[in-house]
Amino acid sequence: MLFKITALAFMLLFAGSDAGWAQTSCRPNIFGGMDCSGPSGGSWSQPNIFGGYDTRTPGGTWQSQPNIFGGSDIRGPRGQSIQSQPNIFGGQDYRTPQGTIQSQPNIFGGQDYRLPGGGTVTCTPNIFGGRDCR
Repeated sequence: MLFKITALAFMLLFAGSDAGWAQTSCRPNIFGGMDCSGPSGGSWSQPNIFGGYDTRTPGGTWQSQPNIFGGSDIRGPRGQSIQSQPNIFGGQDYRTPQGTIQSQPNIFGGQDYRLPGGGTVTCTPNIFGGRDCR
């Protein structure tokens, strides 16, 4: 869940740029969150008091908390809002300002994300305990 929130924050930071989203690499940090790097900088996250995570990116801080649908509500620094809920494919559907992103598990132990523009991003586990997305 944490990786998904951090990766979505990165994706929205690039305002729909599939290339920016697809070059993210994350690993766990000492705060119980993730450190991620991408084309325009890095981000880090930590748990918050709402049962979710605060994720700091070059564009500002994102906050998440669980919702009643079994997913998360995520708020961005400029008023962006994302709502997720489980889907029938074993992943999550994310309603974003750019459209719906749909995830599902892949054969590599990660997730595949179908983006609103029709592109697909594949994320796989890395040796640091995080994920790499391409």
